Parts: sequence; C-alpha cells; structure tokens
Amino acid sequence: MLTRVIDNPRVANAVAFLALFIALGGLGSGAYAAITLHANSVGAPQIKTGAVHSAEIHDHSVLLRDINPSARSALRGLTGPAGPVGAAGASAVKHFAAVSPAGAFLLGDAKGGGRDGIGVYDVAFADSVASCVPVATLGTADASTAPPGRVTVSKAGDRVAVQTYDAAGNPADLPFQLIVAC
Repeated sequence: MLTRVIDNPRVANAVAFLALFIALGGLGSGAYAAITLHANSVGAPQIKTGAVHSAEIHDHSVLLRDINPSARSALRGLTGPAGPVGAAGASAVKHFAAVSPAGAFLLGDAKGGGRDGIGVYDVAFADSVASCVPVATLGTADASTAPPGRVTVSKAGDRVAVQTYDAAGNPADLPFQLIVAC
C-alpha cells in the first residue's frame, strides 16, 4: 500500500511541497510561535538564564529601575575620603524687606524710603548696599496672593530703587519682597 501512495505523482508532489515548506520555515518554530503566541506573552519566566546577551538588547533600552537592587549596589564603588571642610561664613543675604502696595515696610530691616509715585519705591537700609545685588519679586507678607505683574530693581547709590507694573506693563502699586545679597 505504501508503494502505491508513493508511486502516485500527486501524493508525492504534495509530500514534497509540504517538506519544502517546513524546511524553508513556513511551519518552523518561528512561524508556529507567531501563530500561536499572543503579543507580549513572552516574559522573564519564559526566558532561560543567560539566553539574552548585550547584542540582543537595544542601546539605552535598559533603565536603572530595570536592574535589581543587588546588582545596582554591586555597581557602586567604595566611598572616597571626605573632602576638606569649608570655612563657615555669613549668609549672603544681608538685608530683606516685604513692602505693601502703599510703601509700608511690613517685614525686614529696611530703615527708610517708601512709595515715591505710582509703582515707584525707594528702600534704604542701615548700611550701604552699593556693592551688593538686590533681587525683588512680587509677593505679599501674608497668605494672600499678589496680582500678576512684574517688578524691576536697580541700585540708586546707597539705596535700592524698585518699580512695579501690572500684567499689561503699566506702572501699578503692587506688593513686593526684596532681598539684598552682599
């Protein structure tokens, strides 16, 4: 009976084509896996230890969180010697002030000045600020919020000149906070 099947050219051709198809990968393990496995169904439990090498991993695809904690700690080097202790110095902020829209000094160590016009303020301190850097921001001295706008500062001799503007760029009386770093 077997010789009869093999002697039949149609059956022989069908078997030959099936063998060729399998040999070329048509029903090999790759095609079989693509047909039967769902997307993302292969994970760490299915991969044998040592089966993935650096050539199979794209550059920059492994993040620090992907490496287990014991491997991360093994990457750390030894702790080096402590560096020299820096000299203790005074704070860089020498003066500060919180100023109301009316020019009243609410907090800080301002000794004089106030509002000189719409959005124009003059702030003086006990000593010269000529060699210091003034910095200001719109802000209040309490839990309320300042309206939107902008503020500019400049030095005016031994004093600090401050100008405040509303959101449209017009001079406006707004609360601000000022620090002077020396």
